[in-house]
Amino acid sequence: MDKRASYIALNALLGMTPRVFWRAVRKSGDPVRIFSCSEEELLTFGFTKEMARRIRECDPEKTVRIEEETILHAGGRIVIWDDADYPPSLKEISDAPPVLYIAGEVKKSDRIALAIVGSRSATTQGRLNAEKIASRLAGLGMTIVSGLAMGVDAWSHKGALRAGGRTLAVLGCGLDYPYPRINRELKREIVKQGALISEFPMGTPPVPYNFPRRNRIISGLALGTLVVEATKESGSLITAEFALEQGREVFAIPGNIRSPRSEGTNLLIQKGAKLVQTMEDILAEFPAEVSDYLTVAGKVQQSPGEEDVKEESLLLGLIQDEPVHIDVLTGKTSFSAAMISSLLMKMEIKGLVRQHPGKLYTRR
Repeated sequence: MDKRASYIALNALLGMTPRVFWRAVRKSGDPVRIFSCSEEELLTFGFTKEMARRIRECDPEKTVRIEEETILHAGGRIVIWDDADYPPSLKEISDAPPVLYIAGEVKKSDRIALAIVGSRSATTQGRLNAEKIASRLAGLGMTIVSGLAMGVDAWSHKGALRAGGRTLAVLGCGLDYPYPRINRELKREIVKQGALISEFPMGTPPVPYNFPRRNRIISGLALGTLVVEATKESGSLITAEFALEQGREVFAIPGNIRSPRSEGTNLLIQKGAKLVQTMEDILAEFPAEVSDYLTVAGKVQQSPGEEDVKEESLLLGLIQDEPVHIDVLTGKTSFSAAMISSLLMKMEIKGLVRQHPGKLYTRR
């Protein structure tokens, strides 16, 4: 057994947390040695008696084999702390996950990222705000990070995808667990333009205490966290707290003072979070090199090929001053609904069309 196998086997033990993991690795001096220690010695590393018993009963080679076979079947891979493709931004946070399960690709450019989180039962305006900001920033080359939950999370991912940009979804369960079921198709699309990420072993269910752990990874992957809508008890506020602890920026969109879904965001602003009305409010808080990177990345990303120009021109000819529904556009062309949605998002970013509630479009 090598270091990689010991990391995976330890991380897969029921009840293991990053804090306990790193303390034990530090005290033992060699993670491989942990599996050959006596129960008494394991207690000196900070393990409880129950955890020491699990380690003694564990067959690490079998555990690693099962984990790797399962993740491979799910189309992913396991990355440990020492691997070259472990996200560097996560190494900067306390209690960083020693092991990550990843489906898709995490790129170096994903370090230029914004986390967008908010209410699962978001209002129409909240969903539109999340989608629009995510779309515009992703169109400039910024990666959007969120948690794949219903509401604001899902619309943030969708906004990034529709702009042809990148997005990372952090899960509060095993990578193979079908949760949330409503976002199964969205998960498949994210893998194509980003990645699904989890620190939890395969098959781990989405139990409530997993989500605060997930939230610290969401904020840890990003330069800052934007909260779109949130009640006073929302888990989104936990993500914002983690962002502050990690030295990252915190942003919030203000809302109606009489709406419970705005209590959390308004409270964040009251405590010093940056009030956001436009995308520019976010970019203004980042270093100049971030803006420089986005200027270059945006030009590359939005530079259309010859086919893109032809398709956009054809679509634009069908859109006038009167609002037209996306389904009407689909019926008048040979393009798929997904292709039209992607084209319309690119055209919106370029300022050629304007989207209205209900998937209606007009010329700008």
